[in-house]
Amino acid sequence: MVIKKPTDKEIFEKLDFAFDGLDSERAKGLQRLKIFHLIKNDGAVREQNRLKAKYGAEHPRVKKLDERLTYNIGLSKELDVEIERTEITQPFFDINTWMVHGRVLDKEGKGISELTMSLYDKNKVWVEELGHACTDDRGYYSIRYRIKPEKKQEIPETRELFLTVTDSAFKVLHRETEPFFVKIGQIDFRLIVLEDKDWICEPPQPGNNHTATVPPDAWLVRGKVVYENGEPGRGLTVSMYDKDLLFDDALGTILTDDGGRFSIIYRTDAFRRLFEAKPDLYLKVLDSTGNILFRSKEIRAGAGHVEEFEITIESGKSERSK
Repeated sequence: MVIKKPTDKEIFEKLDFAFDGLDSERAKGLQRLKIFHLIKNDGAVREQNRLKAKYGAEHPRVKKLDERLTYNIGLSKELDVEIERTEITQPFFDINTWMVHGRVLDKEGKGISELTMSLYDKNKVWVEELGHACTDDRGYYSIRYRIKPEKKQEIPETRELFLTVTDSAFKVLHRETEPFFVKIGQIDFRLIVLEDKDWICEPPQPGNNHTATVPPDAWLVRGKVVYENGEPGRGLTVSMYDKDLLFDDALGTILTDDGGRFSIIYRTDAFRRLFEAKPDLYLKVLDSTGNILFRSKEIRAGAGHVEEFEITIESGKSERSK
């Protein structure tokens, strides 16, 4: 009996179908969680009204319920965002494609439509080969770059690209400070939250040998990656996250330079929630094949505006990224 080997296209189609099914189940689970949350919230409102009538509005138990109900409002908004995200159908993707996708939201967590998403180089010149995308009613966008199997990649993997948001009048509403790198076969995701601002002020990335001055709405993480033998970790991917109760926030990803150094600048709106004034940081370091070489053993809770990491990669320790 001859067993037919599936083609790459067939494998990707089956994987896409499987992941779509997982998203559907996740959406159902989140919907059930929201219903349960609404029932609990309704009970808390009734209990608060009862206690207020019995003890008055200034009673500690009434005030504590006030805090809980305020928190519930923020949690409900986060659940709405996650439910909407799971309902988005991701475009077709194969091993000959690089894609960056995500959503653009307002400060209330609602998607913003009809914005132009494009990638610029470090000289702020539009990279036309990568095209552009428009956000839909949910604020979703996807930019795809595909090469033919027999051809080489025209855009170098080391070229820094910056995701930029513009409106119909070509006004720049937002420009990311963490660069992307075109890696065929890889998918990048970026969530952007726009504030009600008429201008964009981007802090420069300071050199690693100088003291960083970071504006109030910007946060800097920098450091160095070395191997046990002292050699610098060149060309490794460093990803920074903020630990949250429900879903962790991806704050930025960057490649280390020839000296193993890295710096990531992110903004307050990338992590701030209802009662979160400072991020709780952890990071991962991956090689070019996706193996995790390092992950933080401890969460750096309540991180400051400037944080430094000295990372040593132990030999023989790696795990496959999931």
